[in-house]
Amino acid sequence: MQTNNCIDIYTEQNLSTQTKKQHTELAESKYSDFQTDCEVKAGNQILHQVGDTQIVTKGDCVIIKAGGVEVVIDSNGLVVRGGEIRTE
Repeated sequence: MQTNNCIDIYTEQNLSTQTKKQHTELAESKYSDFQTDCEVKAGNQILHQVGDTQIVTKGDCVIIKAGGVEVVIDSNGLVVRGGEIRTE
């Protein structure tokens, strides 16, 4: 499916897409508006990245990297590398 302008798909109920291998979406910008819940599941990890800042969610930990600081939250607790923990 290809167009030079717009493709509008509308349904009153459900819309599903499936693939056995890789599902790729490429866009200059993407907007999603969920009125109730948004559920994302992955077998290995989920990566949220903007520039050099990232949040990696794995089955056993969450890793946050920003500005040269890395924060790891896992079964051992919370570890900060390259920064400090403080209150203001």
